[in-house]
Amino acid sequence: MATLTPVQVTLSEDKIPTKKNVRDIIGTCLTEEWPSVDPETLTMSYHASFANSYCTVERPKPATDIPTETLKVFIKFHNDNGGCLEIFKPLAPTRHEEALFCYEYGQTGLGAKIYGFFKTQDGTLGRVEEFLDARNMEPEDVENPVIRADVAKGLAGFHVLKPSLGKKTVESYYEAIIKGLTHYHKMDKLKILGKEGGVSIDKLVDYDYGMRLRNVVNKLNSIGGKTGWCIHDIQFMNVMVKNDPKEDESKIILIDFEFVMHNYRAFDIGGHFMQKMFKWFDEESRIAGCRKYTEEEKRHFCDEYARQWNKLTGDSDTADQVFLESEYGYLLAITFDIHNMLCFMDVEGDKDPLNLLGLNKLYDEFVDQYAKLKLEDPQ
Repeated sequence: MATLTPVQVTLSEDKIPTKKNVRDIIGTCLTEEWPSVDPETLTMSYHASFANSYCTVERPKPATDIPTETLKVFIKFHNDNGGCLEIFKPLAPTRHEEALFCYEYGQTGLGAKIYGFFKTQDGTLGRVEEFLDARNMEPEDVENPVIRADVAKGLAGFHVLKPSLGKKTVESYYEAIIKGLTHYHKMDKLKILGKEGGVSIDKLVDYDYGMRLRNVVNKLNSIGGKTGWCIHDIQFMNVMVKNDPKEDESKIILIDFEFVMHNYRAFDIGGHFMQKMFKWFDEESRIAGCRKYTEEEKRHFCDEYARQWNKLTGDSDTADQVFLESEYGYLLAITFDIHNMLCFMDVEGDKDPLNLLGLNKLYDEFVDQYAKLKLEDPQ
Protein backbone atom coordinates (compact mmCIF):
# COMPACT_ATOMS: atom_id res chain seq x y z
CA MET A 1 0.00 0.00 0.00
CA ALA A 2 2.94 2.37 0.58
CA THR A 3 4.43 1.65 -2.85
CA LEU A 4 4.98 4.78 -4.94
CA THR A 5 2.47 4.86 -7.81
CA PRO A 6 2.99 7.11 -10.86
CA VAL A 7 -0.25 8.88 -11.85
CA GLN A 8 -1.11 10.37 -15.24
CA VAL A 9 -1.67 13.82 -13.78
CA THR A 10 0.22 17.05 -14.32
CA LEU A 11 -0.51 19.81 -11.83
CA SER A 12 -0.54 23.43 -12.93
CA GLU A 13 2.35 25.73 -12.10
CA ASP A 14 0.65 26.91 -8.90
CA LYS A 15 0.26 23.24 -7.86
CA ILE A 16 -3.44 23.69 -7.09
CA PRO A 17 -5.24 20.54 -8.30
CA THR A 18 -8.45 20.55 -10.32
CA LYS A 19 -11.37 18.26 -9.56
CA LYS A 20 -10.31 16.02 -12.45
CA ASN A 21 -6.76 15.91 -11.05
CA VAL A 22 -7.92 14.69 -7.66
CA ARG A 23 -10.39 12.20 -9.17
CA ASP A 24 -7.60 10.66 -11.25
CA ILE A 25 -5.20 10.58 -8.28
CA ILE A 26 -7.72 8.92 -5.99
CA GLY A 27 -8.74 6.52 -8.76
CA THR A 28 -5.23 5.04 -8.87
CA CYS A 29 -5.51 4.10 -5.18
CA LEU A 30 -9.21 3.24 -4.93
CA THR A 31 -9.84 1.50 -8.24
CA GLU A 32 -13.40 0.15 -8.09
CA GLU A 33 -15.70 3.18 -7.98
CA TRP A 34 -13.60 6.35 -7.87
CA PRO A 35 -12.24 6.18 -11.47
CA SER A 36 -15.76 6.52 -12.91
CA VAL A 37 -16.89 9.41 -10.71
CA ASP A 38 -17.84 12.58 -12.61
CA PRO A 39 -15.28 15.18 -11.41
CA GLU A 40 -17.90 17.93 -11.47
CA THR A 41 -19.89 16.14 -8.79
CA LEU A 42 -17.00 16.24 -6.33
CA THR A 43 -16.89 18.54 -3.32
CA MET A 44 -13.32 19.68 -2.73
CA SER A 45 -11.50 21.99 -0.33
CA TYR A 46 -7.82 22.92 -0.66
CA HIS A 47 -5.37 24.48 1.81
CA ALA A 48 -1.69 25.31 1.29
CA SER A 49 1.00 25.80 3.94
CA PHE A 50 4.77 26.28 3.86
CA ALA A 51 5.61 22.59 4.00
CA ASN A 52 2.58 20.86 2.49
CA SER A 53 -0.80 21.29 0.84
CA TYR A 54 -3.96 19.48 1.79
CA CYS A 55 -7.11 18.55 -0.05
CA THR A 56 -10.36 17.02 1.23
CA VAL A 57 -12.44 15.38 -1.49
CA GLU A 58 -15.94 13.92 -1.24
CA ARG A 59 -18.05 12.15 -3.88
CA PRO A 60 -21.84 11.82 -3.85
CA LYS A 61 -23.38 8.74 -2.34
CA PRO A 62 -24.57 6.38 -5.13
CA ALA A 63 -28.33 6.65 -5.71
CA THR A 64 -28.97 2.90 -5.85
CA ASP A 65 -25.94 0.86 -4.81
CA ILE A 66 -24.28 0.61 -1.42
CA PRO A 67 -20.76 2.08 -1.85
CA THR A 68 -17.87 -0.35 -1.62
CA GLU A 69 -15.26 2.39 -1.33
CA THR A 70 -15.10 5.35 1.03
CA LEU A 71 -16.96 8.47 -0.07
CA LYS A 72 -14.50 10.96 1.41
CA VAL A 73 -10.69 11.04 1.43
CA PHE A 74 -7.84 13.29 2.45
CA ILE A 75 -4.97 14.05 0.04
CA LYS A 76 -1.64 15.42 1.18
CA PHE A 77 0.67 17.08 -1.37
CA HIS A 78 4.31 17.62 -0.42
CA ASN A 79 5.76 20.99 -1.33
CA ASP A 80 9.44 21.44 -2.11
CA ASN A 81 10.16 23.91 0.69
CA GLY A 82 13.91 23.17 0.88
CA GLY A 83 15.91 26.07 2.24
CA CYS A 84 16.35 26.29 5.98
CA LEU A 85 14.94 22.90 6.88
CA GLU A 86 17.74 21.26 4.91
CA ILE A 87 19.53 20.75 8.24
CA PHE A 88 17.00 18.03 9.07
CA LYS A 89 17.18 16.32 5.69
CA PRO A 90 19.72 13.65 6.76
CA LEU A 91 17.64 12.94 9.89
CA ALA A 92 13.96 13.25 9.03
CA PRO A 93 12.25 10.58 6.90
CA THR A 94 12.13 10.96 3.14
CA ARG A 95 8.66 11.40 1.64
CA HIS A 96 8.51 7.69 0.86
CA GLU A 97 9.78 6.73 4.33
CA GLU A 98 7.18 9.00 5.89
CA ALA A 99 4.45 7.36 3.82
CA LEU A 100 5.63 3.93 4.95
CA PHE A 101 5.74 5.13 8.56
CA CYS A 102 2.19 6.48 8.27
CA TYR A 103 1.05 3.21 6.72
CA GLU A 104 2.60 1.19 9.54
CA TYR A 105 1.13 3.53 12.15
CA GLY A 106 -2.29 3.24 10.51
CA GLN A 107 -2.01 -0.54 10.64
CA THR A 108 -1.86 -0.35 14.45
CA GLY A 109 -5.36 1.14 14.49
CA LEU A 110 -4.04 4.31 16.12
CA GLY A 111 -3.71 6.44 12.99
CA ALA A 112 -5.36 7.13 9.64
CA LYS A 113 -5.33 4.36 7.02
CA ILE A 114 -3.17 5.03 3.96
CA TYR A 115 -4.76 4.13 0.62
CA GLY A 116 -1.78 5.00 -1.58
CA PHE A 117 1.36 7.02 -2.18
CA PHE A 118 1.65 8.77 -5.56
CA LYS A 119 3.86 10.85 -7.82
CA THR A 120 2.42 13.11 -10.51
CA GLN A 121 4.05 13.64 -13.91
CA ASP A 122 5.31 17.06 -12.77
CA GLY A 123 7.10 15.34 -9.86
CA THR A 124 4.73 16.21 -7.02
CA LEU A 125 4.66 13.58 -4.27
CA GLY A 126 1.66 12.92 -2.06
CA ARG A 127 -0.58 10.36 -0.48
CA VAL A 128 -4.26 9.50 -0.28
CA GLU A 129 -5.49 8.57 3.15
CA GLU A 130 -8.54 8.00 5.27
CA PHE A 131 -10.62 11.06 6.06
CA LEU A 132 -10.85 11.35 9.81
CA ASP A 133 -14.16 12.34 11.35
CA ALA A 134 -12.35 14.62 13.73
CA ARG A 135 -11.39 18.23 14.38
CA ASN A 136 -8.14 19.92 15.31
CA MET A 137 -7.53 19.94 19.03
CA GLU A 138 -8.04 23.30 20.73
CA PRO A 139 -5.95 24.46 23.71
CA GLU A 140 -8.98 24.25 25.98
CA ASP A 141 -9.49 20.56 25.12
CA VAL A 142 -6.66 19.41 27.38
CA GLU A 143 -8.42 20.98 30.35
CA ASN A 144 -10.70 17.95 29.97
CA PRO A 145 -8.96 15.15 31.95
CA VAL A 146 -10.28 12.42 29.63
CA ILE A 147 -8.84 14.03 26.50
CA ARG A 148 -5.64 14.92 28.35
CA ALA A 149 -5.19 11.29 29.41
CA ASP A 150 -5.77 10.08 25.84
CA VAL A 151 -3.10 12.46 24.51
CA ALA A 152 -0.67 11.16 27.15
CA LYS A 153 -1.39 7.53 26.29
CA GLY A 154 -1.25 8.33 22.57
CA LEU A 155 2.21 9.87 22.88
CA ALA A 156 3.49 6.98 24.99
CA GLY A 157 2.27 4.51 22.36
CA PHE A 158 3.87 6.55 19.60
CA HIS A 159 7.21 6.84 21.36
CA VAL A 160 7.60 3.06 21.74
CA LEU A 161 6.74 2.21 18.12
CA LYS A 162 9.12 -0.14 16.32
CA PRO A 163 8.77 0.97 12.69
CA SER A 164 10.94 -0.09 9.78
CA LEU A 165 12.27 3.48 9.63
CA GLY A 166 16.02 3.66 10.15
CA LYS A 167 17.02 5.15 13.50
CA LYS A 168 19.52 8.04 13.65
CA THR A 169 21.26 8.93 16.91
CA VAL A 170 19.71 11.49 19.24
CA GLU A 171 23.02 13.36 19.28
CA SER A 172 22.87 13.84 15.51
CA TYR A 173 19.66 15.87 15.96
CA TYR A 174 21.28 18.18 18.51
CA GLU A 175 24.37 18.67 16.41
CA ALA A 176 22.08 19.78 13.56
CA ILE A 177 19.75 22.04 15.56
CA ILE A 178 22.59 23.72 17.45
CA LYS A 179 24.36 24.40 14.16
CA GLY A 180 21.15 25.89 12.78
CA LEU A 181 20.53 28.08 15.81
CA THR A 182 24.14 29.29 15.71
CA HIS A 183 23.64 30.31 12.07
CA TYR A 184 20.80 32.69 13.02
CA HIS A 185 22.48 34.02 16.17
CA LYS A 186 22.90 37.83 15.89
CA MET A 187 21.79 37.83 12.22
CA ASP A 188 21.14 41.47 11.23
CA LYS A 189 18.69 40.47 8.49
CA LEU A 190 16.31 39.02 11.08
CA LYS A 191 16.47 42.13 13.25
CA ILE A 192 15.69 44.31 10.23
CA LEU A 193 12.71 42.13 9.27
CA GLY A 194 11.41 42.42 12.82
CA LYS A 195 11.63 46.21 12.76
CA GLU A 196 9.92 46.30 9.35
CA GLY A 197 7.13 44.21 10.81
CA GLY A 198 6.78 46.59 13.74
CA VAL A 199 7.98 44.11 16.40
CA SER A 200 11.56 44.12 17.66
CA ILE A 201 13.05 40.64 18.04
CA ASP A 202 16.58 41.88 18.79
CA LYS A 203 16.74 40.20 22.21
CA LEU A 204 15.67 36.89 20.72
CA VAL A 205 18.17 37.05 17.86
CA ASP A 206 21.05 38.01 20.19
CA TYR A 207 20.24 35.21 22.67
CA ASP A 208 22.59 32.25 22.34
CA TYR A 209 20.22 29.27 22.20
CA GLY A 210 22.82 26.86 20.88
CA MET A 211 25.08 27.05 23.93
CA ARG A 212 22.16 26.83 26.34
CA LEU A 213 20.55 23.95 24.46
CA ARG A 214 23.72 21.90 24.88
CA ASN A 215 23.49 22.54 28.62
CA VAL A 216 19.85 21.38 28.66
CA VAL A 217 20.69 18.17 26.80
CA ASN A 218 23.52 17.40 29.22
CA LYS A 219 21.17 17.86 32.19
CA LEU A 220 18.48 15.69 30.61
CA ASN A 221 21.01 12.98 29.92
CA SER A 222 22.27 13.14 33.51
CA ILE A 223 18.80 12.38 34.91
CA GLY A 224 18.39 9.34 32.65
CA GLY A 225 16.00 10.85 30.11
CA LYS A 226 14.59 8.09 27.90
CA THR A 227 14.30 8.19 24.13
CA GLY A 228 11.77 7.12 21.52
CA TRP A 229 10.22 8.05 18.18
CA CYS A 230 9.18 11.70 18.54
CA ILE A 231 6.82 13.75 16.37
CA HIS A 232 8.67 17.04 17.08
CA ASP A 233 6.00 19.17 15.35
CA ILE A 234 3.64 18.61 18.26
CA GLN A 235 1.47 21.72 17.76
CA PHE A 236 -2.21 21.20 18.57
CA MET A 237 -3.26 21.12 14.90
CA ASN A 238 -1.38 17.82 14.66
CA VAL A 239 -3.64 16.24 17.26
CA MET A 240 -7.16 15.42 16.07
CA VAL A 241 -10.11 15.03 18.43
CA LYS A 242 -12.67 12.52 17.17
CA ASN A 243 -16.21 13.80 16.75
CA ASP A 244 -17.87 10.49 17.56
CA PRO A 245 -15.42 8.03 19.16
CA LYS A 246 -16.57 4.51 19.95
CA GLU A 247 -16.87 3.38 23.55
CA ASP A 248 -13.44 2.65 25.10
CA GLU A 249 -11.73 4.12 22.01
CA SER A 250 -9.13 6.90 22.24
CA LYS A 251 -10.64 10.30 21.60
CA ILE A 252 -7.54 11.55 19.78
CA ILE A 253 -5.46 10.70 16.71
CA LEU A 254 -1.91 11.95 16.05
CA ILE A 255 -1.09 13.16 12.52
CA ASP A 256 1.70 14.75 10.42
CA PHE A 257 5.01 12.94 10.74
CA GLU A 258 7.38 14.88 8.46
CA PHE A 259 9.79 15.42 11.33
CA VAL A 260 9.60 12.03 13.04
CA MET A 261 13.04 11.33 14.46
CA HIS A 262 14.54 9.53 17.43
CA ASN A 263 14.85 11.89 20.37
CA TYR A 264 14.24 12.27 24.09
CA ARG A 265 10.59 11.51 24.78
CA ALA A 266 10.64 14.68 26.88
CA PHE A 267 10.69 16.70 23.67
CA ASP A 268 7.11 15.76 22.75
CA ILE A 269 5.80 15.81 26.32
CA GLY A 270 7.24 19.20 27.22
CA GLY A 271 6.40 20.42 23.74
CA HIS A 272 2.76 19.45 24.24
CA PHE A 273 2.62 21.48 27.45
CA MET A 274 4.23 24.47 25.71
CA GLN A 275 2.03 24.34 22.62
CA LYS A 276 -1.14 24.92 24.67
CA MET A 277 -0.22 28.60 24.60
CA PHE A 278 -0.12 28.88 20.81
CA LYS A 279 -2.49 28.76 17.82
CA TRP A 280 -0.06 29.01 14.93
CA PHE A 281 -2.64 29.31 12.16
CA ASP A 282 -5.05 31.70 13.85
CA GLU A 283 -5.75 34.88 11.89
CA GLU A 284 -5.95 37.16 14.93
CA SER A 285 -3.15 35.99 17.23
CA ARG A 286 -0.61 33.18 17.35
CA ILE A 287 -0.86 33.26 21.14
CA ALA A 288 -3.83 31.33 22.53
CA GLY A 289 -6.19 33.23 24.80
CA CYS A 290 -6.32 30.58 27.50
CA ARG A 291 -4.46 29.72 30.65
CA LYS A 292 -1.26 27.69 30.67
CA TYR A 293 -1.07 24.03 31.62
CA THR A 294 -1.21 23.89 35.42
CA GLU A 295 1.29 21.78 37.35
CA GLU A 296 -1.57 19.58 38.54
CA GLU A 297 -2.61 18.94 34.92
CA LYS A 298 0.99 18.24 33.90
CA ARG A 299 1.40 15.71 36.69
CA HIS A 300 -1.86 13.99 35.74
CA PHE A 301 -0.62 13.82 32.15
CA CYS A 302 2.74 12.38 33.26
CA ASP A 303 1.03 9.79 35.48
CA GLU A 304 -1.11 8.58 32.56
CA TYR A 305 1.94 8.61 30.30
CA ALA A 306 4.06 6.58 32.74
CA ARG A 307 1.30 3.99 33.20
CA GLN A 308 0.99 3.49 29.43
CA TRP A 309 4.76 3.50 28.86
CA ASN A 310 5.23 0.86 31.57
CA LYS A 311 2.36 -1.22 30.19
CA LEU A 312 3.93 -1.25 26.73
CA THR A 313 7.59 -1.61 27.71
CA GLY A 314 7.66 -3.42 31.04
CA ASP A 315 9.53 -0.50 32.61
CA SER A 316 8.71 0.91 36.03
CA ASP A 317 8.88 4.63 35.36
CA THR A 318 7.20 7.03 37.78
CA ALA A 319 5.10 10.09 37.03
CA ASP A 320 7.73 12.15 38.88
CA GLN A 321 10.45 10.95 36.51
CA VAL A 322 8.39 11.72 33.41
CA PHE A 323 7.50 15.15 34.82
CA LEU A 324 11.14 15.98 35.52
CA GLU A 325 12.12 14.98 31.99
CA SER A 326 9.28 17.09 30.56
CA GLU A 327 10.59 20.21 32.32
CA TYR A 328 13.75 19.97 30.20
CA GLY A 329 11.77 18.83 27.16
CA TYR A 330 9.87 22.12 27.34
CA LEU A 331 13.10 23.89 26.39
CA LEU A 332 13.98 21.38 23.66
CA ALA A 333 10.65 21.98 21.92
CA ILE A 334 10.92 25.78 22.10
CA THR A 335 14.27 25.76 20.30
CA PHE A 336 12.77 23.63 17.50
CA ASP A 337 10.02 26.17 16.88
CA ILE A 338 12.34 29.17 17.15
CA HIS A 339 14.79 27.66 14.69
CA ASN A 340 12.10 26.87 12.13
CA MET A 341 10.46 30.28 12.40
CA LEU A 342 13.77 32.12 12.05
CA CYS A 343 14.52 29.91 9.08
CA PHE A 344 11.20 30.88 7.48
CA MET A 345 11.99 34.55 8.07
CA ASP A 346 15.41 34.20 6.48
CA VAL A 347 14.23 32.28 3.42
CA GLU A 348 10.83 33.90 2.81
CA GLY A 349 11.48 37.36 4.25
CA ASP A 350 8.56 36.86 6.63
CA LYS A 351 7.76 39.84 8.86
CA ASP A 352 4.19 39.06 9.85
CA PRO A 353 3.75 40.84 13.20
CA LEU A 354 1.66 37.95 14.52
CA ASN A 355 4.55 35.55 13.90
CA LEU A 356 7.00 38.01 15.44
CA LEU A 357 4.89 38.33 18.59
CA GLY A 358 4.72 34.53 18.74
CA LEU A 359 8.50 34.37 18.50
CA ASN A 360 8.91 36.79 21.38
CA LYS A 361 6.50 34.70 23.45
CA LEU A 362 8.68 31.64 22.77
CA TYR A 363 11.73 33.64 23.85
CA ASP A 364 10.06 34.67 27.11
CA GLU A 365 9.02 31.07 27.82
CA PHE A 366 12.56 29.79 27.21
CA VAL A 367 14.18 32.40 29.45
CA ASP A 368 11.66 31.83 32.26
CA GLN A 369 11.91 28.04 32.11
CA TYR A 370 15.70 28.09 31.92
CA ALA A 371 15.81 30.25 35.07
CA LYS A 372 13.17 28.10 36.82
CA LEU A 373 15.33 25.00 36.35
CA LYS A 374 18.33 26.91 37.74
CA LEU A 375 20.43 26.11 34.73
CA GLU A 376 23.63 28.10 34.57
CA ASP A 377 24.61 29.94 31.42
CA PRO A 378 27.58 28.24 29.72
CA GLN A 379 30.90 30.01 30.18
